Amino acid sequence: MGVVRLADYRSPPAVVEQKVAQLEDGFLRLANELLDATMCSGLPETELCIVMAVWRKTYGFSKKLDWISNDQLEAMIGKHHTHCSSAKNSLIRKKVLIQEGRKVGMNTSISEWKTKNNGFCKTLAEPAKKTLAEVANGPKQKLLTTKDNNQKTERKDPPNPPQGDLEGALKALEYYNQLTNSSCRSAEPYLRLMTETQSRKAYTLQDVCLVTRWIIKTWKLKGGSYIKPESICRVKYFDGYLVDAEKWQRDGVDIDCQAVIDAYNEVTGGRMPSADLYRDREIAIRELATHLAKKNVDGFRNYFKAFIENARDFYFGGPDGSGWCANFDTLMEPKTLRKVKEGSL
Repeated sequence: MGVVRLADYRSPPAVVEQKVAQLEDGFLRLANELLDATMCSGLPETELCIVMAVWRKTYGFSKKLDWISNDQLEAMIGKHHTHCSSAKNSLIRKKVLIQEGRKVGMNTSISEWKTKNNGFCKTLAEPAKKTLAEVANGPKQKLLTTKDNNQKTERKDPPNPPQGDLEGALKALEYYNQLTNSSCRSAEPYLRLMTETQSRKAYTLQDVCLVTRWIIKTWKLKGGSYIKPESICRVKYFDGYLVDAEKWQRDGVDIDCQAVIDAYNEVTGGRMPSADLYRDREIAIRELATHLAKKNVDGFRNYFKAFIENARDFYFGGPDGSGWCANFDTLMEPKTLRKVKEGSL
């Protein structure tokens, strides 16, 4: 009887095709200065991937601007579309990307970028080398430990200013207190979420308010108590919370958000800045819909008309963009809706 080996029963290994990048398969033209500025900009991983995706969709097709949906970005960089949307909006705020209507593209005016190095690499090698040489060659001073020079002194360093969106964190805390009828005073858990780190982006006010509302409405605790902000703002689990909260909100409020934007642009007719739809505004629209009697596009249209009819002149401005004191985001605030209902604008 012959010897039977385990290899005799295994399926033959699959042939893995080697993929080699070739210029013949396509390439894009990119200015060296733009590439250099991007390399030293200090952008986090997701934002850097979004920048390269914009290059691919614009310069790859000899365009300066193009409309790139969040689903397209998700397929290109392999990250959830909500993270793609937030990263894209962050790049627009940093003026790395420019936006015209629904189209985005690169801002080639590198000096306008609000990144870590403002688009320019600053090397510290030469200044550091010179400074260290001066210290090494300077006169040596011998210090003796005596009662005169060993006294403990109190440091008078100024406190470090808080990082992140402090104003947004305070608004998020106020929102939590309104939902729970509480009087929590520390916004530190929300500020921690709304501060960008090397490993993640900063969450927006809409993100944290949505998760807060979802948890307050769906998580039941014994004795009728509410979960605290410290538990809501756990960074390790917040991405999962956000995905579940967005699904819960979409299931609870079925509304065409783009139609709401179109209704706003139509009703305001140039008296207020025109608006485009992006992820944070989708969240705000669905949130405000819960406060409307008609939770549909007609309900929003009636609200916009009531605002136009009752708001004072200082809310409006000219078509050149000067003088506006209100915009679409202002109208998405529940307090603005309340003022419209009360007639106290």
